[in-house]
Amino acid sequence: MKKQIVSILAVLGFAAVCGTPAFGQDLEALAGKWSCLKTNEDGQRYTQQIEIKKDKFTFKLADKDGDTMIYAEGDVKLDKAGPFKTMILSNIKAGQSAGQIDPIDDTFTSIYKVDGDTCLLIMNFDKERGEQFKPSLDVMRKAAPEKKAADAPKADAPK
Repeated sequence: MKKQIVSILAVLGFAAVCGTPAFGQDLEALAGKWSCLKTNEDGQRYTQQIEIKKDKFTFKLADKDGDTMIYAEGDVKLDKAGPFKTMILSNIKAGQSAGQIDPIDDTFTSIYKVDGDTCLLIMNFDKERGEQFKPSLDVMRKAAPEKKAADAPKADAPK
């Protein structure tokens, strides 16, 4: 019996060590800003954006003029459910802007697939959420990294 327990623990330990880098690699691949342009039922266009930094996320919905309509932030965790990779958003604070957020008592679990600068994100299938959060399949594109002032080309000094 002890041999079986030791064998099971060894297999579980090996699986944990082998499985962890895959999620670490996905978290690295997901790091940055992702966005997609969408159209609501009234024909109005808006942008959906999620930014991931380490184990944190920020989410924004912005109108065609770039004004934030919904803002959320919280923790992000990657997991696996059968053959699917899942992104779990928890400890969420949300509101109309970064300065006007309150905690919400909910967790969102989405299915994702990353392929280079494209992320397929299946959202709002984890439970019934009402009319405001209809299930959707979004094709998110990764934004190019922003250049820092130190990376900007310098003008030649006057001669």
